[in-house]
Amino acid sequence: MMPLFSADPTEAAFTRFRAGDLAGAEEDFRNILTREPGQPDALHGMACLARARGLDAMAIALVGRALQKNGISPDRKARMHITLGLALIAQGHAEAGRAALSVAVILQPSDPRAHAALGEAFERLGRRDEARAALEKAAVLSVDDSFVRTRLGGLFLEDGLSGQAVGQFRKVVNRRPQDGGALANLGAALFACNAFDEAATVLSQACERGARTAETLNSLGLVEMALGDLRAACATLREALQLRPSDGRIANSLGTVLMEIGRLEEAEALFGAIMMRESGEEERARFNRATILLGQGRFAEGWRDFESRRSLLRLVSDVPQWDGSAGEEPVAVVGEQGLGDEVQFLRFLTEAAKRRPLRLRFRAAALADLMPELDQGRILPADGPVAAEVSLLSLPAVLGMEDVPSPKPYLLVPEKPELGRIGVCWSGNPSYRFDRRRSVPVECLEVLRQVSGVRFVALQRGDVPDWMERVPLETPVDLAREVGRCALVISVDTLVAHVVGALGRPLWLLNREGGDWRWKDVDWYEDVRQFRPPSGEAVAAGWEAVLRDVAEALSSRVW
Repeated sequence: MMPLFSADPTEAAFTRFRAGDLAGAEEDFRNILTREPGQPDALHGMACLARARGLDAMAIALVGRALQKNGISPDRKARMHITLGLALIAQGHAEAGRAALSVAVILQPSDPRAHAALGEAFERLGRRDEARAALEKAAVLSVDDSFVRTRLGGLFLEDGLSGQAVGQFRKVVNRRPQDGGALANLGAALFACNAFDEAATVLSQACERGARTAETLNSLGLVEMALGDLRAACATLREALQLRPSDGRIANSLGTVLMEIGRLEEAEALFGAIMMRESGEEERARFNRATILLGQGRFAEGWRDFESRRSLLRLVSDVPQWDGSAGEEPVAVVGEQGLGDEVQFLRFLTEAAKRRPLRLRFRAAALADLMPELDQGRILPADGPVAAEVSLLSLPAVLGMEDVPSPKPYLLVPEKPELGRIGVCWSGNPSYRFDRRRSVPVECLEVLRQVSGVRFVALQRGDVPDWMERVPLETPVDLAREVGRCALVISVDTLVAHVVGALGRPLWLLNREGGDWRWKDVDWYEDVRQFRPPSGEAVAAGWEAVLRDVAEALSSRVW
């Protein structure tokens, strides 16, 4: 007669196992197997020991033997399937692991461990929605849901669902308010949501409560950078890199801050060091280095390294990439990144059209109609067959351009400048992570009202001060025509600034400390005057100082 294993004689052994006494647990399990050869719970215990020691193939074999026994209660059999499923996943058999864990859920639907393990299987299989649903179920069933919600928050964060990640991490912090690791996770998610003020507070608390780790300091440094405290960010990221010298992400973060505070040689050396080792951050370092090179006019290397952005942005296409060769087969020119980038790079269409007929497939394509030097006969309708494709931002590299681009205007509109008409653009896309440093608080503009003899026109949509004129700005062409009527434009670094430069109108650029590579040593446009906040000044105070300077300069200008 087959024995009925109606009770689990291994409770004491499993207690020792959970306490970390692997040797003692093994002795207990072996003693049971000596008395009762093939005892399924003891076999399961030995499988758990094998997993703890990284011997997953052995664990699978042991659990398989245990499950062949009859008379095992459903709850114990469910635990065996959990062990089996996790061991299969560890061995790279995610689908088989999912099947085993699905059985565990059926046998014991109230066991949070089964749902959590099933979530791991779904994650390995790329079934992210089902993974999150399984983990949510596990969290609801758990007495202490902290571990599961931490995993769930991590999944949300990886999938770009930072708001949901914040929700999960808040629940963990509410349960464990003194846990520095929980606070660090919440701070990282808040940073991803651009909630910088709260992120700074939470990450500082995490450091105070035992989580002053390289990861936490990297997040805090990036938050300080977003808030405009570049010196603090530099110090924080240096400390993070000291804790983890081989971390390419932290090194890239530090290099970015060094660029912003003008320490370009140090930043370039740091990026070069990252590029020399395998850390997964080589392409980001290459791109960051490219912005230094381009800002200094070192175009031969700069345009080549600038192409690294394609892998960072995961720009892939089934259409062959154009190599710059001449011919009569059309080439599609596609867009990427922001409209300001597109306007800046429109100038390269003139040379590209000399080599191939072009189909323009980017958002600012209508502005090409305003380019008098562009052979319009070489611009074909956007739809239609093409032999190859090229990004607008890749044209300088593809065309082999190594000289400084001409700063002369390349857009032309029929509108003429009107005396005293000043266009103003004070903010960019708020979703940009460092927009707080780029955009000017609208209340800082009040000082401009003191300037007499001029009228201000808002060159952006949304909330506009009542003392500024509103104009239609539905398309990039609308914007170009309104800029054409302006005697001067005051703008932050966004689309408007590039349209002004491309039209050759005077531009007063309100540029953040550090600023983008496009406004460094190379003059991309003819008539640009830059106003920058005092170094090290807080964001709001810095912009107040800038606008006072702008108002004074306007008052002294002869109109």
